[in-house]
Amino acid sequence: MKRGGFRQTAWAPAPKTVHQPLASAPNYASAVGATVPPIKKGEHLRNEDYRRAVASLPCCACGIVGYSQAAHANHGKGAGLKTDDRTCFALCCDRPGVKGCHPKFDQYELYPKAAAALVAEAWGADTRRKIQMMGLWPEGLPTYD
Repeated sequence: MKRGGFRQTAWAPAPKTVHQPLASAPNYASAVGATVPPIKKGEHLRNEDYRRAVASLPCCACGIVGYSQAAHANHGKGAGLKTDDRTCFALCCDRPGVKGCHPKFDQYELYPKAAAALVAEAWGADTRRKIQMMGLWPEGLPTYD
Protein backbone atom coordinates (compact mmCIF):
# COMPACT_ATOMS: atom_id res chain seq x y z
CA MET A 1 0.00 0.00 0.00
CA LYS A 2 1.36 3.36 -1.03
CA ARG A 3 1.35 6.18 1.50
CA GLY A 4 0.40 9.74 0.70
CA GLY A 5 2.76 12.64 0.64
CA PHE A 6 1.66 14.00 4.02
CA ARG A 7 4.10 13.82 6.86
CA GLN A 8 2.86 11.55 9.63
CA THR A 9 2.85 12.95 13.18
CA ALA A 10 1.84 11.54 16.52
CA TRP A 11 -1.51 12.73 17.88
CA ALA A 12 -1.40 15.06 20.87
CA PRO A 13 -4.34 16.86 22.51
CA ALA A 14 -4.48 20.60 22.06
CA PRO A 15 -3.43 22.60 25.10
CA LYS A 16 -6.37 23.69 27.23
CA THR A 17 -7.09 27.37 27.38
CA VAL A 18 -8.98 28.94 30.23
CA HIS A 19 -11.47 31.60 29.12
CA GLN A 20 -12.07 34.45 31.49
CA PRO A 21 -15.46 36.25 31.38
CA LEU A 22 -15.36 39.68 29.85
CA ALA A 23 -15.05 42.46 32.37
CA SER A 24 -17.90 44.40 30.74
CA ALA A 25 -20.41 41.49 30.76
CA PRO A 26 -22.62 41.51 33.88
CA ASN A 27 -23.17 38.27 35.77
CA TYR A 28 -26.93 37.63 35.93
CA ALA A 29 -26.72 34.08 37.23
CA SER A 30 -27.07 34.94 40.92
CA ALA A 31 -29.68 37.67 40.43
CA VAL A 32 -32.15 35.67 38.34
CA GLY A 33 -33.10 33.11 40.97
CA ALA A 34 -33.25 35.68 43.75
CA THR A 35 -35.37 38.37 42.10
CA VAL A 36 -37.81 36.49 39.83
CA PRO A 37 -40.48 34.53 41.72
CA PRO A 38 -41.84 31.38 40.09
CA ILE A 39 -45.15 31.70 38.26
CA LYS A 40 -47.88 29.99 40.26
CA LYS A 41 -50.63 27.94 38.70
CA GLY A 42 -54.20 29.06 39.21
CA GLU A 43 -55.63 28.45 42.65
CA HIS A 44 -58.49 26.09 41.84
CA LEU A 45 -60.27 24.04 44.46
CA ARG A 46 -60.10 20.28 44.24
CA ASN A 47 -62.62 18.21 46.17
CA GLU A 48 -63.12 14.52 45.48
CA ASP A 49 -66.37 14.36 47.49
CA TYR A 50 -67.88 17.05 45.27
CA ARG A 51 -66.74 15.27 42.09
CA ARG A 52 -68.30 12.04 43.35
CA ALA A 53 -71.57 13.87 44.09
CA VAL A 54 -71.53 15.27 40.53
CA ALA A 55 -70.87 11.80 39.09
CA SER A 56 -73.92 10.45 40.95
CA LEU A 57 -76.22 12.72 38.89
CA PRO A 58 -77.64 11.76 35.47
CA CYS A 59 -75.88 13.01 32.33
CA CYS A 60 -76.67 16.67 31.59
CA ALA A 61 -76.74 16.09 27.83
CA CYS A 62 -78.62 12.80 27.33
CA GLY A 63 -80.05 12.04 30.79
CA ILE A 64 -78.68 8.50 31.11
CA VAL A 65 -78.22 7.31 34.71
CA GLY A 66 -75.27 5.29 36.04
CA TYR A 67 -72.56 6.25 33.55
CA SER A 68 -71.84 9.84 34.60
CA GLN A 69 -68.45 11.41 35.20
CA ALA A 70 -67.57 14.81 36.61
CA ALA A 71 -66.70 16.86 33.51
CA HIS A 72 -64.75 20.11 33.69
CA ALA A 73 -65.42 23.01 31.35
CA ASN A 74 -63.00 23.31 28.44
CA HIS A 75 -62.56 27.09 28.74
CA GLY A 76 -60.34 28.61 31.42
CA LYS A 77 -57.85 25.77 31.59
CA GLY A 78 -54.52 24.96 30.04
CA ALA A 79 -52.16 22.09 29.52
CA GLY A 80 -52.37 19.94 32.62
CA LEU A 81 -54.71 22.36 34.33
CA LYS A 82 -58.38 21.87 35.09
CA THR A 83 -60.93 24.43 36.13
CA ASP A 84 -62.33 24.59 39.66
CA ASP A 85 -64.12 21.38 40.70
CA ARG A 86 -67.18 23.40 41.72
CA THR A 87 -67.78 24.20 38.04
CA CYS A 88 -68.07 20.49 37.13
CA PHE A 89 -71.18 18.95 35.63
CA ALA A 90 -72.22 15.37 34.91
CA LEU A 91 -71.60 13.86 31.45
CA CYS A 92 -71.71 10.17 30.54
CA CYS A 93 -68.65 8.12 29.63
CA ASP A 94 -68.04 5.79 26.70
CA ARG A 95 -69.88 2.48 26.80
CA PRO A 96 -69.48 -0.55 24.51
CA GLY A 97 -70.62 0.58 21.08
CA VAL A 98 -71.63 4.09 22.25
CA LYS A 99 -69.47 7.22 22.39
CA GLY A 100 -70.32 9.07 25.58
CA CYS A 101 -71.27 12.71 25.95
CA HIS A 102 -68.08 13.54 27.91
CA PRO A 103 -65.66 12.83 25.02
CA LYS A 104 -68.13 14.35 22.55
CA PHE A 105 -68.28 17.53 24.63
CA ASP A 106 -64.49 17.72 24.99
CA GLN A 107 -64.02 17.31 21.21
CA TYR A 108 -66.75 19.89 20.41
CA GLU A 109 -69.03 17.35 18.75
CA LEU A 110 -72.04 18.32 20.90
CA TYR A 111 -71.63 22.11 20.61
CA PRO A 112 -69.29 24.51 18.82
CA LYS A 113 -66.56 26.04 20.98
CA ALA A 114 -68.33 29.33 21.78
CA ALA A 115 -71.62 27.60 22.59
CA ALA A 116 -69.85 24.92 24.67
CA ALA A 117 -68.47 27.61 27.00
CA LEU A 118 -71.94 29.01 27.63
CA VAL A 119 -73.50 25.57 28.05
CA ALA A 120 -70.76 24.50 30.47
CA GLU A 121 -71.37 27.57 32.61
CA ALA A 122 -75.12 26.91 32.72
CA TRP A 123 -74.68 23.18 33.43
CA GLY A 124 -72.18 23.97 36.21
CA ALA A 125 -74.61 26.39 37.90
CA ASP A 126 -77.47 23.89 37.56
CA THR A 127 -75.30 21.11 39.00
CA ARG A 128 -74.33 23.23 42.03
CA ARG A 129 -78.00 24.03 42.64
CA LYS A 130 -79.00 20.33 42.41
CA ILE A 131 -76.25 19.20 44.77
CA GLN A 132 -77.21 21.83 47.35
CA MET A 133 -80.91 20.94 47.09
CA MET A 134 -80.16 17.21 47.50
CA GLY A 135 -78.00 17.92 50.57
CA LEU A 136 -74.89 16.42 48.95
CA TRP A 137 -72.69 19.54 49.22
CA PRO A 138 -69.46 18.43 50.99
CA GLU A 139 -68.93 19.78 54.47
CA GLY A 140 -66.28 22.49 54.61
CA LEU A 141 -66.36 23.20 50.86
CA PRO A 142 -67.07 26.90 50.26
CA THR A 143 -69.86 27.73 47.86
CA TYR A 144 -68.98 28.98 44.39
CA ASP A 145 -69.72 32.64 43.59
